[in-house]
Amino acid sequence: MTTKPNILLVDDDELYLYLMEKTIHQLSSELVVSTFTDGEQAVEYISNCTEKKIELPEVIFLDINMPFLDGWGFLNEFKKLKAKIQNSINIYMVSSSMRDSDIKRASHFEELTGYVVKPVDKVQLAEIFKKIYHENW
Repeated sequence: MTTKPNILLVDDDELYLYLMEKTIHQLSSELVVSTFTDGEQAVEYISNCTEKKIELPEVIFLDINMPFLDGWGFLNEFKKLKAKIQNSINIYMVSSSMRDSDIKRASHFEELTGYVVKPVDKVQLAEIFKKIYHENW
């Protein structure tokens, strides 16, 4: 890899963002982590990156319940941007919800790589990164 792997965290819980970023950096200092507190900010970031040909994140950890634009809204907006995106982006819905309705709804989005129940621990993160980065992890 020529550039450092890029991770995007989208969640309105600032403590969760802080803890996730800290946990990711414990796994590897080679990962660049960007954070947003709502889906609207994240969509604007991705849209801006595609327009300016800036490298996009390989992984997005996305919360369901957020103000302004929630995780479902983000996914709908992401679908519209997908045609402009060159690289593969792995999106994981991360939620404290274990409701069947949320898990079933998530399964209808082909853009989602997986559904992870909070809290996400270091072992789960390491497994996700191994799947995505393979021998580079």
